[in-house]
Amino acid sequence: MSNRILNVTLAAVVGGAAVFGGALSVTPAKAETELLFNRFLPAKHPFNVGMFIPWAKDVARVTNGSVKVKFTEKSLAPPPKQWNMVSKGIADVAMLANNFESGRLKLPNIAQVPFGASSAEKRGLAMWRTHVKYLAKANEYKGMKLLGQWTISAASLLADKPILKMGDLKNYKMWAINGLPNKMMKNMGAVVVSVPGVQMFNVVSKGIVKGSVTSLYTLMVFKLMPYIKHVTAIPGGFQSNNFSLLFSQKKWNGLSAAEKKAITSISGETVAINAGKRVDVLDKKAKGLAAKKGIKFHTASPEFVKEIRQKSQFLVDGWLKEAAAKGVDGKAALAYFKSQSK
Repeated sequence: MSNRILNVTLAAVVGGAAVFGGALSVTPAKAETELLFNRFLPAKHPFNVGMFIPWAKDVARVTNGSVKVKFTEKSLAPPPKQWNMVSKGIADVAMLANNFESGRLKLPNIAQVPFGASSAEKRGLAMWRTHVKYLAKANEYKGMKLLGQWTISAASLLADKPILKMGDLKNYKMWAINGLPNKMMKNMGAVVVSVPGVQMFNVVSKGIVKGSVTSLYTLMVFKLMPYIKHVTAIPGGFQSNNFSLLFSQKKWNGLSAAEKKAITSISGETVAINAGKRVDVLDKKAKGLAAKKGIKFHTASPEFVKEIRQKSQFLVDGWLKEAAAKGVDGKAALAYFKSQSK
């Protein structure tokens, strides 16, 4: 073989090897990250329409598609088991009704203090801001990444009879979410049944309870109107159920710094505003529709409000005690919460 041919052959071999080696050394593009969001609420629920879906779209937008959210077809765990489900990696993201983790989460109950605010948007925003400023240092969400908190609007008393004084609640069967709302209604004399909110229709429609302590939008979303004849609103706002957007800490740790920053930018206050605003809009719509169907609306008298304050003071006292035990200035936090809710 001539030297010229040998040199050409060697060059081809070396060149090919270089190309092959170069292909192996190229860093592949970062694979797309999929977040599995466990969803157990009805498709038209205000949280789903107002917050979950917009949040999922925002995640894809702000990460330029590197992170995308997929919703489950059906729930992978019952509502009370959302924390365990996320911590075990069964799903990456979930909504938690904080009452279901009452042994772990004490400070979010600031949002359940009566007379905090009627509006879901205002109360939820105040809750999140108070968490960031005062409550986060208690580290109650240890082992979980908390991306947001929100509330529904202040509850009204939905019933098949007028509830105009404390005596009207004596031995009256009502639904209330488990936790402090349950305890408060029992302290007011009611017989309370607590099941997850998504099962509210079952206990109301079957006559297991005669009424419900919840937001007006549930009249429409949970189809309660045929069974409710009277609604009593509490000036200044009654208690309000509150929620957390949980994110798997392990999954969060696997995201890049840029992805974390981007997702954080569309969570937090945005979560509280989007969820709350949707609830507030539906409250107004539900009230109008209920009035057309003949449901009577009442406003609690000053005397009734005074009784409610007295019967619910234990909630405030208990929360302040919990805050002190966790090294939080409860009085300052509560004052800040009320100022932000205005």
